Amino acid sequence: MPIPAHRQPRPAQAGGITILVALMMLVLLTISAVGMSRNSFREVVSSGLSRQGAMARDLADSGIEWSMYWIAPTNAPNAPAGPALQLATEMKTLLANDSLSGVSYDITTGALYSPGGALQPAMEVPGPAGVTEGFTLGLTRMGKLPVMGMSQGSGQGAYTPAAGSVLSLAPDLWAIRSDAQVQQGGVTFIHAKEGWVSTPAQ
Repeated sequence: MPIPAHRQPRPAQAGGITILVALMMLVLLTISAVGMSRNSFREVVSSGLSRQGAMARDLADSGIEWSMYWIAPTNAPNAPAGPALQLATEMKTLLANDSLSGVSYDITTGALYSPGGALQPAMEVPGPAGVTEGFTLGLTRMGKLPVMGMSQGSGQGAYTPAAGSVLSLAPDLWAIRSDAQVQQGGVTFIHAKEGWVSTPAQ
């Protein structure tokens, strides 16, 4: 049955509906675009924070590895002036006084170690422009490594087992704490690591 002429939409009414639908679609597209841009901004911020955190973690590892290298008796005598020589000096001080065992010392200042303290310029490492990064290190002498129930070894560095008393020839045990800092734009990222190292008796 044909639609009566008085009920058929006029061209102006059909155009108005098209404009209304187009405006609604435009609003929906704008809202979804704003939502996606906010999400991508969050992703950029999150990846930047992850990157800075990873830099701090890697720096803390570097501090432990640096200490392990210079604490080795074969490398310590060749320590250059600066933090490496200070580490060797702190080791000698701690080894010479048993009452200092169990106390953590800052290797750059020789004072008691305060985790997360200010970076010393000598322990800063080159970083990207606008970024200050480095680590602080605390060295603690933990005493002699308790080796029990082993037979006497032979050759250089051999020692007899401790039998109820501290054996002077047993290896020395050290705890090294590395607090890394990455500073950028007023924000400081901190990551701490601790390593335990034994060295031959000195």
